Amino acid sequence: MFVCCKNDIETVNRITETNKLPSFIVTNLETCFSDSGVVKIKIYAPELVRYDKTEVQYDEYPQGINVEFFNDAMQVTGTLKCNYAKYLIADEIWEAKSDVEVNSFEKEEKINTELLYWDMKKEIIYSDKFVRITTADEILFGEGFESNQEFTKWKILKPTGTIKIKDE
Repeated sequence: MFVCCKNDIETVNRITETNKLPSFIVTNLETCFSDSGVVKIKIYAPELVRYDKTEVQYDEYPQGINVEFFNDAMQVTGTLKCNYAKYLIADEIWEAKSDVEVNSFEKEEKINTELLYWDMKKEIIYSDKFVRITTADEILFGEGFESNQEFTKWKILKPTGTIKIKDE
């Protein structure tokens, strides 16, 4: 009995394509972002997978991340956690997905959503998905959200539900 195989070059190239493989994988990651020697952000992740041979280079955090934000006195002012994250290296844009929660300790506010973007160059956080914002005295809902990266000035783009209006 004879067996014959035909090597189709497209099939071989698809199987042996290395640019779709990760460049490296890091487990139990803890890293810091600093400005002028002052730590601004700490990121913790069970796993980081870097893809830098692809057309768009990115880091993937398939098991999620926990982020701490610091003020100049090295006090934690807020946190971000999610079950999946992706960082576009050249654009400096984070994508957080699946049970995303952002806390601002200074204003005692929290946002929950399923998808959130953080543009580090523009210093903004935004989403076009359903959001729930919990403040000291109310819970707000809506579709879409925009904020500065400190989460001190924010707005819901399409608010829903009952909203309290303060008397002046």
